[in-house]
Amino acid sequence: MTGTDEIRARFAARLAARQEELVELCRALVRIDSQNPPGDTSGLVGAIEAALAAVPGIETRRIVAKPPAVNLLARIAGAAPGRRLVFNGHLDVFPIGTGAWTTAPLGAERRDGRIYGRGACDMKAGVAATVIAFLTLAEFRTAWHGEAVLALVGDEETGGTWGTQHLLAEVPEARGDAMLNADAGSPFVARIGEKGHLWVEIEAAGIASHAAHAHLGRNAVDALIAALAPVRALAGETATLPPALAATIATAKPVSEPISGAGESDTLRRITVNIGRIEGGINVNTVPDRARALVDIRLPPGTTIAEIEARLAAILDPLPDVAWKILAACEPNWTDPDHEIVALVLRNAAAVMGRAVAVNLRPGFSDSRFYRQAGVPSVVYGVAPHNMGGVDEYAEIADMVAVAAVHGLTAFDFLGRT
Repeated sequence: MTGTDEIRARFAARLAARQEELVELCRALVRIDSQNPPGDTSGLVGAIEAALAAVPGIETRRIVAKPPAVNLLARIAGAAPGRRLVFNGHLDVFPIGTGAWTTAPLGAERRDGRIYGRGACDMKAGVAATVIAFLTLAEFRTAWHGEAVLALVGDEETGGTWGTQHLLAEVPEARGDAMLNADAGSPFVARIGEKGHLWVEIEAAGIASHAAHAHLGRNAVDALIAALAPVRALAGETATLPPALAATIATAKPVSEPISGAGESDTLRRITVNIGRIEGGINVNTVPDRARALVDIRLPPGTTIAEIEARLAAILDPLPDVAWKILAACEPNWTDPDHEIVALVLRNAAAVMGRAVAVNLRPGFSDSRFYRQAGVPSVVYGVAPHNMGGVDEYAEIADMVAVAAVHGLTAFDFLGRT
């Protein structure tokens, strides 16, 4: 064993020895309320700052673009100049909701190898794993070159404007040569890209009247339904994916679909359209003069926002009484499946999990999209989601331990190559 191999083995052993510390950190984070809205993450940031203070030499600072969402940036310098590896994650979580929880939503109950509570899997388990990996890197800073950065944000669930987008636009240290994100997924699948999306608002106008005198009115709901039908017809269309991505999705299917559900591979290749909300009218016996729908359109690689925007314009612009606008949009995005950071994640995940790990795209989006748009190769590797956003959300402790190990070892290897 070479000296470098020996140090790496000690690094891996140190990560493995921190399992109980990892579990208790995750439980402490789950107990802190960071529901978004309102998105107050100051308590979480304080708890993580306290954990980071255990190792001297870690520089931390709070960055607040829009209160109460607090972002935390932490930095460690290695033994000599080199590359920068960024760990990104989010601190805000879905609302607890009104469902019938059987565990306390902020109780962080530990039972049967699981940690229960709002945000346990999305993504306080991932944040805890990242913090432990970051702390262990700090303890071994003489063994690697460059810089490790921890960028934890307070605004992800509501779009990321005041979190990752703000950091990338205003804080140079938030960018790096590669990025790792521990958002919910699976320890058996590394996610290297995401479908694009458009969120569209469609409004229809009419003339109100009593329903008994419908001939005197013009029904806005009817106009809206007529507008939605051709928009829905976009669903199911497939795109010509770049060959490397098409092969990646096909290869991942036997591993990825048992985890994420049958049909995931097909969904990654086609346009999907979801009418998420419809509203209009005031009562049953009045012809409505206003109606509105919110539509979620997801785009596979090989499809562009400009292309879908042009098609929406062709469908909707000629319709009388109909107006529309795009509320949010992002192009499909991905990291080269052969990139070094992807190869390192796969190698370390296979070693930790005891078998080969798949690489695939994500049907949904994460803050990784902003890093890829900024030209930073990025991989999402996190715990499996269980009841994410629902009652009795939980994370598997074994998943969390694996994620901490893979993130830590991947960062150590990436920063060890000058």
